[in-house]
Amino acid sequence: MKNVIEDVTCAGCCCVCDNIQVTTDGQQILDVQTTCPQGQAWFAQSRQTEKRQPLIKGVDASREAAIARAAGLIQEAQSPLLFGMGQSAVDAQRAAISLADLTGATIDSGASAATRALQQVGEASCTLGEVRSRADLIIYWNAENLRANAHHQQSLVPPGEPVSGKIVTVGSELPGDSRGVDLSLTVSVEDEFEILWRLRALLKGVALEGTTAGELASLAALMQQSSYIVIFFGPASPDERLFHRKLEALSLLAREIQAERRCHTINVPATGATKGAEPVLAWQTGYAAAVNFAAGYPRFSPCEYSTVKMLEQGEVDLCLLIGEDPLTGLSDQAIQRLQQFPLIHVGPVPLVDLQPEVYIPTGISGIHAAGSLYRFDGTPLPLRALISTQQASEAEILNQIETLLKPVMHIC
Repeated sequence: MKNVIEDVTCAGCCCVCDNIQVTTDGQQILDVQTTCPQGQAWFAQSRQTEKRQPLIKGVDASREAAIARAAGLIQEAQSPLLFGMGQSAVDAQRAAISLADLTGATIDSGASAATRALQQVGEASCTLGEVRSRADLIIYWNAENLRANAHHQQSLVPPGEPVSGKIVTVGSELPGDSRGVDLSLTVSVEDEFEILWRLRALLKGVALEGTTAGELASLAALMQQSSYIVIFFGPASPDERLFHRKLEALSLLAREIQAERRCHTINVPATGATKGAEPVLAWQTGYAAAVNFAAGYPRFSPCEYSTVKMLEQGEVDLCLLIGEDPLTGLSDQAIQRLQQFPLIHVGPVPLVDLQPEVYIPTGISGIHAAGSLYRFDGTPLPLRALISTQQASEAEILNQIETLLKPVMHIC
């Protein structure tokens, strides 16, 4: 019997649209409406879920054997690392934190650079609802993928209504579709830090010279004419080392603008990811990324415990990757390092470029399992179980691994 489910949440990208209509027969998804190609691809993954088997060194194994092998590898490790969770539900993120606490591991969401900046200067942010209702100037700073997303645009402007505010894009490339864009600035990644400081100077009335002075003056004029400014700031590239400095400069810019008018920033995650584990890490440990439990309590050090640095410096002897596409944000050197020690992957989709020693397939949160996750503006949204599966959820697998490890770790 066909079942039409309204207002389904899609975790296919950071927009996390919650107005999707899905038709199922209880066993599989028959049709998905009002979603983008990324969302279609995300829902389509459910067709392959039942075919996936647990693997130990590439050979089919039972789920129990794979979980036991994963627990054994974690027990033997001296410096385990948990990473990923970009599209994982909150219960899976909580289970990962609990496992890291039990084993003295490091856990990171990949947002250590952003967290480092916001720990230094703070953040003034808002929800997409505020952007839609109040913003009269929206700046996409290295966030062209978000601006080009049709569902994102629909979330800001109701169908049939004109765009009420100004749109500005800033990035290393010109926008592919400039319709609706009032001003576009081309800035290389290497020059972004300088441009942010020059923009701060212009807003304070300091005269500037140079090739970008005219374009920056136009942007500064738009900002001075606006009453509510929102800046969507894109993610760091894998090999970018000074991203936290740029984010610090952006946060300082927003703080200075707020002396006269409203200005908020929203950090946009990498393509395909949602908010990530930062909110859950923050309210579970006090820190949003790069948390180490080796001392028996959580410690935060983005210079020491970020995933990329630990991998590149050879400070990891086991890595547990969690969720779909868990390699997002890693440098090429860090990915190469992953091949030099035992690797465990718990998630709905197997890795393409790496073969872990243990792979445990899971259902997809929001398709096979209920729960919640955070949209990239920090808004929690519910996930619903649409169809059944024989696969366990990410949280269930992580909890089973922890259950096996508790007696060994002498934890009651």
